[in-house]
Amino acid sequence: MGAKSKNVEESRSKCCNPVKKAGPVTMDHVLMASQETKEERELRIRSLFGFFDRTNAGYLDYAQIEAGLSALQIPSEYKYAKDLLNACDADKDGRVDYQDFKKYMDDKELELYRIFQAIDVEHNGCILPEELWEALVRAGIQIDDEELARFVERVDKDNNGVITFEEWRDFLLLYPHEATIENIYHYLERVCLVDIGEHSVIPAGISKHIHASRYLIAGGVAGAASRTATAPLDRLKVILQVQTTEARIMPALKNILRDGGFLGFFRGNGLNVLKVTPESAIRFYTYEMLKTFIVNAKGEETKEGIGTMGRLLAGGIAGAVAQTAIYPMDLVKTRIQTYCCSGGRVPTLGTLSKEIWVHEGPRAFYRGLIPSLLGIIPYAGIDLAAYETLKEMSKKYILHDEEAGPLVQLGCGTASGALGATCVYPLQVVRTRMQAQRPKGDSAYGGMGDVFKRTFKHEGFRGFYKGIFPNLLKVVPSASITYMVYEYMKKGLDLD
Repeated sequence: MGAKSKNVEESRSKCCNPVKKAGPVTMDHVLMASQETKEERELRIRSLFGFFDRTNAGYLDYAQIEAGLSALQIPSEYKYAKDLLNACDADKDGRVDYQDFKKYMDDKELELYRIFQAIDVEHNGCILPEELWEALVRAGIQIDDEELARFVERVDKDNNGVITFEEWRDFLLLYPHEATIENIYHYLERVCLVDIGEHSVIPAGISKHIHASRYLIAGGVAGAASRTATAPLDRLKVILQVQTTEARIMPALKNILRDGGFLGFFRGNGLNVLKVTPESAIRFYTYEMLKTFIVNAKGEETKEGIGTMGRLLAGGIAGAVAQTAIYPMDLVKTRIQTYCCSGGRVPTLGTLSKEIWVHEGPRAFYRGLIPSLLGIIPYAGIDLAAYETLKEMSKKYILHDEEAGPLVQLGCGTASGALGATCVYPLQVVRTRMQAQRPKGDSAYGGMGDVFKRTFKHEGFRGFYKGIFPNLLKVVPSASITYMVYEYMKKGLDLD
């Protein structure tokens, strides 16, 4: 624990008003812990209700709650206003009167008292830094001394080095979700902008501390669902990319049906799904390592983050490392998708991998890697720049300076992703052709430069965009499905 135990005795001496539980937790325990009378507590809750009810309407609606949370500098993008409304609105009429608000406060304070008592193992009326650290460790959250100090500092209003129940209550009273230690730390991460989860081409919402495995599961399931739903478009795209003659969509669709029936559209999808989770895991952990390295190298304050260029560089390199690690699976997937079985059986993953190893050597598994890597950073840069530009434009001209909601973010992400994919698409075509070619044939390519030269000579500029139409058709459903499934999985895994 290092510095966390340095001033243990000094911190303990600052604790006061010890409260020990005797039987079920009641409001009397809460009042004793907060050193309030019933009248004082009633006045405090009415004052808070009045803070939200600026128009004296006698009730709170979504707009009033959102405005109040915004005034308290609680980020609107996490939809706490909507969740708080739902938590308070007992009859679900979209309005919260004072009795509803009071009932929420009663339940929330009891809940906060229970977890406060669970952390305050000595039951001396306050949470010591080492007690908080131990609670975080028990929840699977590893933080360093600096982050622990920041946590305590943010909650400890009187700066005496310990957290009283009153401070704990005031910090978490408007948090609408269940007050588990994981959720509380996640809330702190969002509200206080702790620099532990900032990323560009890494899926949003992942923290390196709070059960990263759960986020990887959520991201993996979302990616698998998305890729499976768009597998027919992916197979069609790959078939069109490798055609050196005139590529037409309808004949390609008929050939896929004739060659493998309806399931032919999903050929290679198993490998696509299989590589989602390891690719995400490698990208995520590499990004976190690079982000820390860049911050330390630049000597920046943690809260300032690594900046746009730092995110782009770290995200691009992380993507390149992940792509390199799973590339053999990507190559085998392309071979399976372009395999002409003519009514026979498509080789299995093991059979095809062995065939490539024996006849082409281990280097064959990385054929086309260079054009694949060359497209990662430009794609990330174009995607990031376009997304930020479109979001700012929508905020200025469409939303009139209001924060972008999920649909606007999805629209901006779809447009920026389509633009980025279009700009680097020629590299995808070159990569796919290098992956799909069999060795020692008369038409075998001599390398990346040879693919560019022969494609332009025989097919012209349009040859580099074969399959672009089904590829763009994938963008909207892929982004939508990923977003919806990811959010659903987060709720199922208690990551909200």
